[in-house]
Amino acid sequence: MQTANIMLALGGDSGTTVPKYAVTASEIAVLRAIHGLDAVTEVEPTADREINNREEIARLRNLYGHAKTQDESGNNVSIVAQIFPGAAARAFRDLEELEIPAQYFKAEKRVTPKPTKPAAKKAKKSEEPGEEAAVPDDNALFDD
Repeated sequence: MQTANIMLALGGDSGTTVPKYAVTASEIAVLRAIHGLDAVTEVEPTADREINNREEIARLRNLYGHAKTQDESGNNVSIVAQIFPGAAARAFRDLEELEIPAQYFKAEKRVTPKPTKPAAKKAKKSEEPGEEAAVPDDNALFDD
C-alpha cells in the first residue's frame, strides 16, 4: 500500500496545518472526507507499506471510528464504514486511485523570477553644450 507525507489543514482551515508522515492512500481518503477535499496538500509519495485490506480498514476504524456523518436516511454512520462498506471492503492501494488533483502534490522545485536587466535611463540631449535638458512640469498636464 502506497504511503505519503502530507500537510493536513485541520477542519479545512489552511491557517491551521499539521504535517502527517507515512499516511496510506486509504487514510488520505478518510482525512479528505473528515476535513474536506482541499484539506490534504503537499502530498509527497513515499515508500509502500505491506498491509492487507482488512488490517488497514481495521486500523482506520480504530483511529477514525468516532468521526461520523449522516447517510441518505439521516442516520449517523462512521465515515470509515461509509468509505469502506461491508465485511470484504477493498482499501485504496495507491494514490492514483484517489484522483487527487495535481496542485495538491508537493512541488519538486520552486521557481524564482529571473533577474531583469535594469532599463538604462536615457537623458535627453540638450541642443547646446552646457545647457541642461528641460524637465517637463507635472502640473502642465492638468492645465485648463
